[in-house]
Amino acid sequence: MDDDEQPVEVAVAENGDPILDQFSEEGFIDCTFRITNRVSSEQQHRFHLTASHNGETVGFDVVVVKGIRGALDGDMELISDHVYYEGVRFLRAGPESDRLITVLAALYEFPAKDRRMVDSFSFTAIALHQDDVDMESEPIKIKLFGNDGEDMPEDDYFESFFNLDLSSGLVFLNEKDPDYRDSLIRGLSSADVSKT
Repeated sequence: MDDDEQPVEVAVAENGDPILDQFSEEGFIDCTFRITNRVSSEQQHRFHLTASHNGETVGFDVVVVKGIRGALDGDMELISDHVYYEGVRFLRAGPESDRLITVLAALYEFPAKDRRMVDSFSFTAIALHQDDVDMESEPIKIKLFGNDGEDMPEDDYFESFFNLDLSSGLVFLNEKDPDYRDSLIRGLSSADVSKT
């Protein structure tokens, strides 16, 4: 959602969860989640995200560092001190996280199989704003960089957008580029799909 756009109307399932892929269009799979069970400390917010897909709940836990500052200066150049390594972490929350990864893979048109989400995955994060944003009251657009360490194979790297709106209780996990789908699914999937 751009800064000048009005808040979007979110379609929800009977249980109140948003329909996962309701805003997917033009070849992009974008996901909408509801924030629940939020716990905040001085350093971070931790919350659970849920959505509905074909009548089933999918979701995962997220930890976001507090106080993320706008990463772009007046010339739209990156401010290196405002890059947050391990700024966002996705955490497995049981079978609904496994369902989410399985559903995402299906939406991306990968071969059908049950998948298990990794227990934890950390992202480098930057806020795509020129000015600082009050995360508590304003939407914040965060760009996520996965497997971006110098020692990581280039084919494992991926990017996503994580648009966080604590005041409305919504998160939009949006695709940066469909070419990142394979590395995203591999990064968030455990090799062992037999455990729950």
